[in-house]
Amino acid sequence: MESILTKEVITTIGIILFAFLFYMALKQLISRVFLKKARRRSNKKALTLLTILTNVVKYIIIVISLLMILATWGVDTKALVASLGVAGAVAGLALQDMLKDFIGGADILTEDQFKVGDNIEIKGFRGNVIYLGMKITKIRSYTGEVKIIANRNINEVINYSVMPAVCVVDIGLSYDNSIEQAEKVLQTAVDNATKKVDYLKRPITILGIEELTNNSVVYRVEAEVAPMKNFEFNRILLKEVLKQAEANNLTLSYNKIDVHNA
Repeated sequence: MESILTKEVITTIGIILFAFLFYMALKQLISRVFLKKARRRSNKKALTLLTILTNVVKYIIIVISLLMILATWGVDTKALVASLGVAGAVAGLALQDMLKDFIGGADILTEDQFKVGDNIEIKGFRGNVIYLGMKITKIRSYTGEVKIIANRNINEVINYSVMPAVCVVDIGLSYDNSIEQAEKVLQTAVDNATKKVDYLKRPITILGIEELTNNSVVYRVEAEVAPMKNFEFNRILLKEVLKQAEANNLTLSYNKIDVHNA
């Protein structure tokens, strides 16, 4: 009897020791492969998620180790495992959508698809991300509407905050202006706008005449700016164009109506 108990005690200690060493090795592997990647991206939420993953692995190892220890001491673990399996299947069906949301949230975080503060578009709705959780994502539009999306429904995302934005500005000038005068005024406006912004990714380019309409010569100006700065740059450039047009007596285009008396 004493030898049997000694055998069971030694086996239990061996299982605990093996489980501990296995967990430490697996934790080190997760840290080496995933956590360093998350730190490089400065993604705090990803770090939190990977910490949760480490804890989940720990509890799985604990459960398996306990079942092995119980089996060592003569407990019928098959019936216990079967009951746990049935309960797990029922819980899985009940929490199916929640699990999909969790997996979707994990994908968003680990792949760094977007983060809080990014300007994104999902299924035609565009706005800033104001909340990113493991179950839902909240996006606030420019006009204030908030869209709440379950993470399992986020399949395609357009992120406007990742790459520089290309700003295209079309400026309509009157046919009364000479080409030389128009281009000179536009160049001065571009130079002044350049001095007022610090987020240009490359010099502003005057591409030239883009279109000839019924009442205007349309010049196109292009610039590459920091993400989400295209709207601000557009306003600054147009203001400079108006100021220079007024200073140099340059005529901007406007709709004309010809009235003929019978």
